This record gives sequence, structure tokens and C-alpha cells, in this order.
Amino acid sequence: MKKIYFLIGLIFFSWILKSCKSKKTQVKEEYDLVEKKQKKSKHKPTLAEIFAETITIDDLDYHVYNLAADTMKGRYTGRRGDKMAANYIKDFFIDQQILFPQELEGYMQKFTATENNLPDVKLKTDVASYKFGEDFISFFPHDDMTVSTDKIIFAGYGIEDKRFNDYAYRDVKNKIVLIRGGEPRDSYGNYIISGGRIPSEWSADPIHSYILKRNAAMKHGAKVLLIYDPTNSDYFWENFEKKFKSRKLSVSVKKDSVYDFFISKKIFTDITGYDDPEEMDYTRKTRKLTVPIKMSYLNNSKIIESQNVIGIIEGEKYKDEYIAIITHYDGQGIRKGQIYPSANDNASGVAASFEIAEAFRTAIDSGFVPKRNIVFINFSGHEQNELGADFYIHHPVVPLDKTIAVIELHMLGRLPKEEETTDLYKLHISFDGFQPAGFKKGINDILAYNKHMNVFYNDDYNKSDYTLFKKKKIPVIYFHGKTFPDYHKPTDTPDKISYEILQKRTQFIFQIIWKIVNQKKL
Repeated sequence: MKKIYFLIGLIFFSWILKSCKSKKTQVKEEYDLVEKKQKKSKHKPTLAEIFAETITIDDLDYHVYNLAADTMKGRYTGRRGDKMAANYIKDFFIDQQILFPQELEGYMQKFTATENNLPDVKLKTDVASYKFGEDFISFFPHDDMTVSTDKIIFAGYGIEDKRFNDYAYRDVKNKIVLIRGGEPRDSYGNYIISGGRIPSEWSADPIHSYILKRNAAMKHGAKVLLIYDPTNSDYFWENFEKKFKSRKLSVSVKKDSVYDFFISKKIFTDITGYDDPEEMDYTRKTRKLTVPIKMSYLNNSKIIESQNVIGIIEGEKYKDEYIAIITHYDGQGIRKGQIYPSANDNASGVAASFEIAEAFRTAIDSGFVPKRNIVFINFSGHEQNELGADFYIHHPVVPLDKTIAVIELHMLGRLPKEEETTDLYKLHISFDGFQPAGFKKGINDILAYNKHMNVFYNDDYNKSDYTLFKKKKIPVIYFHGKTFPDYHKPTDTPDKISYEILQKRTQFIFQIIWKIVNQKKL
């Protein structure tokens, strides 16, 4: 009987011991699982984060203060400060062993521009003399010239198209040519070229049709092109006033361009003998077979030389693909004796591009070569209606069809007044050409481990250099800080910039660029 009690007690004790052991094992297993999950959820810094740490406040501060120094004289396009800033950028590229484009045989992409000074133009017929700016106007700058003739060729609408050609069987080489605005219609009011009620490109848009007709006259060698366009007369005269009242520069025109002028009704009537172009369409000639006419053109504009500064970091895998990082380095210059340092607009963007370039160079030195080529383009002439970017678009140093993304850095060191007390590292992003959901997901993935950043998306925030690339259907990203209290004022000084904001924004942007440069597909 004792043995039975002993066995029952032993079994009961063993059950208790086993029960205790299994609870201990269960607790340990649960603890191990939690610890494993914690370890798994703990973020391991990415390569982009690691190399972003090389972007420092001290370096950003150094570059902004140098670019916005008084010695740079506000970096106005074509002036001494502009060239000093360009050399500063070139020296940085050399120091960082960043290559120059083979197409340039150097870092400088030189271009010329002209100031908008009113030319001295005289026009006289056998009826009267006419005043430039009132009776006739012109937009393109030209070389000096004089011309005298007794014959003007009327070339209808000045159109050269497969469906309608005003230049067929007309020799206009070195002649004065007169054309009218608009395009032909049939007896039912349909446009002959488009074949319907909708006008073709030859008249739908005033500027575009003007350029088309100008190019057609130039192609056939016309010396002077006179345009009478009563429908759009007010539009062109208003823009003429704006052009010559502004301080903007414009791209220099080649010497072989046609001398083109918009003329008033008075000149049209004096030359043709008609008040209405429709009457000329009926007769197909001027009432006067010969019209003595004299014209002279004296260019008072000053030729200005400037340059874009361009460097390249070569990729190792997708060698035919380029990511362009663009900034503008020019500023407001000197006005009424005051220097406009243009520190945030846009020495801050240039400094950010420097640090991004240096971070990529550090990565390369560590054995991590970017998969795509990176082109760093610093434009001059931004404050002159994107002059440098416009020149680059027409003379790219790498093919535009192989430029798969353009990223602009602009005004990154300040906050708008209404945001000064909000999130410290707010960044505005405009983009186009990327799949919206995928693009934002990529940004959010990076935001997940950049908790200090706050991103806001803007659609076409404003016109800038990137918009010229957008028109070419190239994907674009525009990183900006919006306007700020000292925008385009002499008080846009380096001491007003928050270099902590500039650093955090630049580090974040670098991580996004790293992803774009190295991922398989955009």
C-alpha cells in the first residue's frame, strides 16, 4: 500500500515539475521571439544614409559664404562676379576629380546674349518715313545693315506646307518679303491646311505661327520680312513694350537670320495701296508694281558672354543613361549701388549640389560606383528668363533622349514666413514624368527612416530651369523651399540661412537621388 502511495506521489510531483518546466520554456521562447522581432524591426542604415552623413553644415556654410561674398558682386550674368562664381564651381569639380564633358573639352559651356537696348531702325518709302516702336517693331536682335530696293514681293500668308505653299514658284532670296497673318480658308470657311474648322499650327498660336513663318522666310533666303497681322497686333505691340522695358537678356541670333518686322496698318496701306489684306488675296499683287523702300538697322545692344559650368560622374552599369542635377548660380547683381548676395537664391542650391557630388565621390572611393552617369549642370542666366538652360536645351552636352531624369535644387536654406514656426525640415517637391503612386511610395520609403523630414507635393510650383526639360518630355523633379522673406532683395544674405535645414534637406535629397541613380528602373 505504501508503494502505491509513493508511486502516486512521484507521478504527481513529476507532473508539477514538468508543468513548471514547460511554462519556463514557453516564457523563454516568447521572450526570444519578441527579441527577434525587435532586432528585425530595428532599422539598419542604408548605404545612402551612410554617405549622406558626409554632407556637413560646415561645408555647406563654407560654399554659401564664398558664393554670396561681396567680391562676387551678386553674380549677375555676364559680369565679373558671374565669371568668378563659374571659376569657383570649376575649381570644386577639379578638386573632387569630377570629369568635364568630352563635348566641351572643359567645364565651361560658353554662350552669348544681348541686352535689350532699343535698336536704331529707320524705314522709309516713297510715301512717308516711319518710327520704330510705333509704326513697326521687331523682337530679335540683328547685326547692322542697310537695304534699298524698289520691289517688294507679296508672299501671301508666308506658309510653306504640303497642303499649301506660298513660296512655290517665288524667288525671294535677298528680297524684301511682305506677308499677312492668319492662314487660308475655302469658300465654306474651313481651314485649307487642317481641313476643318480648327486652325492649323500656322495660325492657332500667335508666337508659334510667327516662328514658323519666320523660319520659312529664312529658309528661302529672304533679306527682310514684313508681317502685317491685324488680328494679333495688340498682342505683339504689348510684348514689344515689355521686352525693351525689362533688364532681361536674350539669346544672341546668328548672323544669317532674317530681319523681320511687324508693321502697322499705315505702312501696309502705303506699301500695297490696300486697307485690307483680303483685297490683296484677290489680286495676288500690290497695286504698285514697284515700291521704293529704304531700311537701316543699327544694333545698340551690348553683347554679353557667359557660361554654364558642367561636370560628370560616370556610372558603371547603365552607361547610356544620365541623371542631370541642375542649379542656377547667377544672382541679382548690383542695383542702385547695392549688392544682392543671392545667398538662398541660389547659392544654397549650388552648395547642396556640391555636397551631393562630394558624397558620391566618397562612395566611389569606398568602392560603390553609381550605376548611372550623373551630370552636374550649373546654369547662368536663370534670372534672365532661364537663358543658360535655354541655351543648353538647344546645345546639350549629353543627348536629351538619354537624359532620363532632371533634378533641380533651388532655394533650400530658408523657410517661407508662414512656415518659420512649423516643421523644421519641410521640403516642397514638384515632379512630372514619373508614375505618381510609385514615385511617392519611393519617397515614403525613404521618409520612414528620415522622421525629421516633412514633404509637401506641389504641381508646377513655378517656372524654373526644370520646366524647359519638362517641355522636352524628360522626367523632372524640383526640390525647393518656396519663396522666403528676403526673396530677390539685398537682404538675402548668408547669415539668414539655416544651415541645419540646408543640411537635412540636402541629406534627404541625396538619398532620393541615390535611389534613382542606382535602381533598375525609374
